[in-house]
Amino acid sequence: MADREIDVDALARAYRRLVLWFGAQLLLNIGSFALQGFAPESAAGAILGLLILLGMLTTVVALAYFGFRTAQALGSGVAWLWGVAMFVPCANVVSLLALSSKATKACAARGIPVGLLGPRLGKRATNQQAG
Repeated sequence: MADREIDVDALARAYRRLVLWFGAQLLLNIGSFALQGFAPESAAGAILGLLILLGMLTTVVALAYFGFRTAQALGSGVAWLWGVAMFVPCANVVSLLALSSKATKACAARGIPVGLLGPRLGKRATNQQAG
């Protein structure tokens, strides 16, 4: 994927946001399933359903944007294709896993620790002695 030089700071920021937005999408999906137990004809159920729908649309757009930004920071020449793939159901999960794997390897190789919520931006591992 490295068609260009990797911008480490941009990669860490975009990848962290990609992971956080994916978490938001998972929470909204859980909320959507939980909402199915409520009576859809009630006003509160309808409003809550509309809010969850708007939230899901927002997360899909955010995943596409930050998928694009992550691929771009990794130096991909077809970063737009990674972003478009985030709009395709089922393909977005495969794309996210592939992009996440590449981003994790790139961050780890440059001393940026990656945890469950993505890279830890302020905690670069320093293997060099100050001098």
